[in-house]
Amino acid sequence: MSVYVIGQIKINNYDKWQEYKNQVSNTLIPYGGKVLFRGTNIDSFVGVTEYPDVVAIEFESADIAKQWYESKEYQSLVEIREKGADIILHVYG
Repeated sequence: MSVYVIGQIKINNYDKWQEYKNQVSNTLIPYGGKVLFRGTNIDSFVGVTEYPDVVAIEFESADIAKQWYESKEYQSLVEIREKGADIILHVYG
């Protein structure tokens, strides 16, 4: 059963965020992760969010998603990510 890593994002430094975004896709490849969509909140029917950007990534399982997140390749990008944005990451299945 597929699981989905959903990231809610509040960008603080666009240059650093772009640097992170340019590299993160390559970390998904060994784990079969697939970015389903990226988007920016353009309107809300209910509620307000401080994290207007979103990404959805599909993995084959929660274990594989965790392996990706904990991988040396992904963890090497965390410092860049933290300089670029505040994020919330959840895994849904």
